[in-house]
Amino acid sequence: MDSGTVATVKVSELKEIPPQFLREVIAIPPQALKCCLADLPPNTGMWTPDAVLWLRDAVINCPEFSMKVIKQDASKGIAHIYLFAPENFPDMDHSINRQIKNADLWKHQKDVFLSVTPSGPSSTKAMGDAASALQLSSGKLEKSFPDSGREPSSAVPTIDMPPPLPLPKPGDLMDIYVSLNNLYALMEEMILYYSRAEEKPVNVEKNKLYAAKIGDEWYRVIIKGILRNGYLSVYELDYGKHEFVSVRKVQPLLDTFRRLPFQAITAQLAGVKNQQWSEEASIVFRNLVEKKPFVAQIQAVNDSTYSWDRKIVTFLVDTSLPHIDTWIHDFVSQSLVEFSKGD
Repeated sequence: MDSGTVATVKVSELKEIPPQFLREVIAIPPQALKCCLADLPPNTGMWTPDAVLWLRDAVINCPEFSMKVIKQDASKGIAHIYLFAPENFPDMDHSINRQIKNADLWKHQKDVFLSVTPSGPSSTKAMGDAASALQLSSGKLEKSFPDSGREPSSAVPTIDMPPPLPLPKPGDLMDIYVSLNNLYALMEEMILYYSRAEEKPVNVEKNKLYAAKIGDEWYRVIIKGILRNGYLSVYELDYGKHEFVSVRKVQPLLDTFRRLPFQAITAQLAGVKNQQWSEEASIVFRNLVEKKPFVAQIQAVNDSTYSWDRKIVTFLVDTSLPHIDTWIHDFVSQSLVEFSKGD
């Protein structure tokens, strides 16, 4: 109520405020107020990943902002605001609202959901959009690559795309445990190579592979969008994340770094209704699955020529307790119902 963050805690971590202190505590009203950007494109609905990342990139490095309240929705407790970097206040044309409104970020991809043919009472359309890393059976990444600043040797064959990871078949059972040793080795070698290599101007193209520096590390990315402000919308093919990166931080992807298959495969949770998850239900799901091993029962597979378009639909089962199998979709479905009643 004071910082505006959302968290899931154990009941044992909740403490009742002693009555003698209650008056002092409630004398200060809650400090957090929900806000939304005013005058966005009509019928925006759920934001696209590109729009979310554009906003994050625009605000994350600015120490402070100015805001102008346009109206207040008392019934929902939300203030509609215009947001400004300090140097732009109160120029509406240079507000964050106008900039994101004018950017071409609002077109949703057609493959948000995967339709699943029902195979039983618990089989419904899949929902969610998570990235799952599958363990590699291959050996260590080859460590030889050209010296800094030199072109790849002609003895190294040109590889258009990394080899695909084998996908499971519907009905298969898999142990889900993320093992990223090969990926860590790849990233270390990319950092070593690109930190010594001479920067080259790159003419970027959509749906092509590049190396991109995000933070202090280098990643294999595909260009999903070219923005007007010198930034690119990219998709990390090893971690399954959307990011924004300056075109100046993109370099050609060396053939050597294409040999390891991409590690991220989009996975959707089977057994829940095809609907938008509430923030609360998403938090419940994250707390149930984060950093835990599971058994996955594959319900459907959508293969594709392009690695970034390959998807699986799967049930997740927690088998860590003896004689008890906990099906994650049961908890998520229950949470969706409960939180929708609360709304």
